[in-house]
Amino acid sequence: MKPEDLNIILKDESLSDESKKKLISLHESISSREFSDLLDEQGHQYVEFVQEGGGVWGSALVGYLYGLEIFGIRFLKVAGTSAGAINTMLIAACKTKQEAKSDVIKDVLFNWDFADFMDGKAYVKTTLHAMLNNKNFFTINAILAAVFIIILIILPFAIPSGTVLNAKLMFLIPLVPAIILFFCIKKLYHNFRKENSGLNPGNVFLHTMKSALDGFGVKTVANLNEKFIRKEYDLNLNYRYGNRREYYTLILQNIEKIKIKNLEHIDETRYKIFYDSVLNNDYYKNNPFYKLRSEYVVVTTDINAKIKVELPTMANLFWSEEELKHISPAEFVRASMSVPFFFEPFQKSINKDDSSVRYAWKFWMNTEKEDINPVGIFIDGGSISNFPIDLFHADEVFYPRLPLFAVQLTSDTDILSEKGKTAGEILKTPFSYAGNIISTLQGFNDKTFLTKHSFYRLYSIQTVNCGTSSWLNFFMKKEEKEDLFNRGFQAALNFLNQFDWEKYKYERMMLSMKEKKVLKEEDTPTVG
Repeated sequence: MKPEDLNIILKDESLSDESKKKLISLHESISSREFSDLLDEQGHQYVEFVQEGGGVWGSALVGYLYGLEIFGIRFLKVAGTSAGAINTMLIAACKTKQEAKSDVIKDVLFNWDFADFMDGKAYVKTTLHAMLNNKNFFTINAILAAVFIIILIILPFAIPSGTVLNAKLMFLIPLVPAIILFFCIKKLYHNFRKENSGLNPGNVFLHTMKSALDGFGVKTVANLNEKFIRKEYDLNLNYRYGNRREYYTLILQNIEKIKIKNLEHIDETRYKIFYDSVLNNDYYKNNPFYKLRSEYVVVTTDINAKIKVELPTMANLFWSEEELKHISPAEFVRASMSVPFFFEPFQKSINKDDSSVRYAWKFWMNTEKEDINPVGIFIDGGSISNFPIDLFHADEVFYPRLPLFAVQLTSDTDILSEKGKTAGEILKTPFSYAGNIISTLQGFNDKTFLTKHSFYRLYSIQTVNCGTSSWLNFFMKKEEKEDLFNRGFQAALNFLNQFDWEKYKYERMMLSMKEKKVLKEEDTPTVG
């Protein structure tokens, strides 16, 4: 980072004093680091970027993005769920891949009034506002309910009754709240059925997201694919060490280095197969950009097919090729952020007569035309994969050309709940037991992947602590958005300051060799 660039950034009013102090103290250290071996003509370094979902915590993701971009980080691949899907879509849609995008995205999110997205009945917004902005909401209402019930119980004894019939009627008074509660639940149930099992239709969000994308000239999925998706030489990137056979040569050299350093753990037979596969790989020998591709991925869940859905990769399961030429990619984001019961699930009818749809169902699901589902019903992708870091993991990696950066979101409450508990704490009540089961199953796909590939926890993932804020606080004020933005920004600086690109490449190759059984697994228990 040049001194003049630093001075401009320090004038940014959205950065807190703490953020500016951290930037001043770390900018020289970070500016001298290498983060990738893929660069463009301006010297920007390219990475893959995965963002976790987290409701209105999306402002923290933008702050993290800002922290990366000011040090010349740009994005070849981006992916996310829910809030991460919003940020992913905006990264893909605005400007060119060489330009910084966080300023534009920050303006978009800061100008959105999240409360507008609660477009259901008026009582929903009123109740949620009271719940989210009054910490004692449940306590106060529980006390009022208890006092009310006690009064009703006492009334039959306190009020004199002239006849036996009156006395009996008086003792029916305590049933009044039960009757009221019954009709309230019945009304809520019918509202849910009428509104497709969601408090909010989500139409305002869809329209708002669509308008934002329209402003970037992205009106259709076809527009966005044409703008963002490129591959190999069309990416117009350079390999740090040269665009001829340098990458191929470095692969061979580094494989040999790993063998020498880990000789006692090498399976010689498998090593020879692995080395020969690289040695005879004419694609990498003649093209250092082989298999490189820019892409964006939004993750959602189809509860009809009961699968994790990656869009636009799997879009033809639900949208025909012709439809993708006309619908906005905002629909992908709307599908990804459909928090169950809070928003209505997003629905898409499926035209099984379309050839592109039939091919997709055969390809992805091995399903014939007559068994294709009539409709896709999408809920929040976080129900299965809130942190889709597995999307960009490539088993065939010989020697990394770019790293995978990933950001997770947490809070003070989450940090406390993640600490190990005793059996007594988990099994204390049926509710605590059920809660631990649900938290275990939620995002199980991501947890399983990270358990197997602990490499990413060590070298790719940074966590942003969003403090005491709630991920469902749609009434968040600008000051709260700015606080989240700064938390994300500072987390990005911390990550960049400790990132070691050479060590990343070495350990990523170790992971690849372990997956191919070149490294004896029983000898290398700590290899990610």
